[in-house]
Amino acid sequence: MNNALWLAALSSSLLLACDPKPAPKAVAPAAPDATAPAPAAEGAAAAEGTRTIQLTPEQVRTAGIATALVETRTESAPIQATATIEPAADRQARVGARVSGRISSLRAKVGDQVRAGQALAFIDSPELGRARADFLAALAMANLTRETADREKSLFERNISAEREWREAEAQAIKARADKEAAENRLHALGVTDAELPEMKVDQHLGSSMAISSPIAGVVVEASGTLGQIVEPKDTIFTVMDLRSVWLQVEIYEQDLAQVRVGRRAVVHLKAAPGEEFSGAVESVGALVDTKSRTARVRIVLDNARGVLKPGMFATVSIQGTSGDRRRGLFVPSAAVQRLGGGHAVFVARAENAFEPRPVEVAPSGGEWIEVVRGLVAGERIVTNGSFSLKSELKKDELGGEE
Repeated sequence: MNNALWLAALSSSLLLACDPKPAPKAVAPAAPDATAPAPAAEGAAAAEGTRTIQLTPEQVRTAGIATALVETRTESAPIQATATIEPAADRQARVGARVSGRISSLRAKVGDQVRAGQALAFIDSPELGRARADFLAALAMANLTRETADREKSLFERNISAEREWREAEAQAIKARADKEAAENRLHALGVTDAELPEMKVDQHLGSSMAISSPIAGVVVEASGTLGQIVEPKDTIFTVMDLRSVWLQVEIYEQDLAQVRVGRRAVVHLKAAPGEEFSGAVESVGALVDTKSRTARVRIVLDNARGVLKPGMFATVSIQGTSGDRRRGLFVPSAAVQRLGGGHAVFVARAENAFEPRPVEVAPSGGEWIEVVRGLVAGERIVTNGSFSLKSELKKDELGGEE
């Protein structure tokens, strides 16, 4: 049978698909062990049209393969909760003008990646023009009064002028310097940097244009400004978010709070990314318990370098190292479950030394036992030890090419 055909049959019969390349060493399914319990309809349908990995007795011994029956049991899973992905509060900025003015140019739009300090827009502001003029006037007066005070001091030291004249000139110089500092601070408050101050000269035209720049690197998620719009310092023109790291704010019941500590690993699953698992860590545990819901907020930080996690997405969180309510279901040892393709899989013993890779859907977990939601039935025999060796053997077969 062509390798692509048997993999297509596997994909259509199961919820999750294995890696799309076939195993050239695989052989046709052997007849099931007559002594093994007969699987239910779902398990039989999953096996139909698949192939198995055939090993020699020596390979089985070397890999240390051991099997056990799938059974229904009662186990405690880690504490689980639902939450929505949020942008990190310390990684977002609402950007606006520091002075009243009219928008003369827009340089960014929603979805743009921007750098820290990059100009997003420009505004024309008469107030800025006046502030620049006031600074230059104060600067000229400060220079003049300082020269006068220094000259009067020199004359006094040579007994040419009175001390009173020197003292008065010094006072004028100090006052002029204070006025210059106040005008400079006003410019800084309006967004003018120290590097821009030397560029302003008395004999040049004093422009009233000002750049509206992003204080952080990130992506523009909101842009509300339009050309010609009059804006005030209270207005938000752009919202920029650095989404390389995002938050989950999880509500944890008060009876479970003692188990949740800073640094604990959290496993996250998204409806928007089925079969994919994300990992984060508890960053903080709320100091207050809500009197109505009897819960406290636990913040989990997730790395989002790939940009897959988007604010607003719904997530299911499992906090490792904790123990939630006990529940009954199909549980298998965690060592039996392997990551395969885009999901999870176990190896089902189909005959002596023959093993079938079976895609399964599992519930979030982090203990010794994992609940299998779909793909297995009670009574099937699975590999509990040595499944990683079978996975490696399957990968070697796939790399061997098609038959």
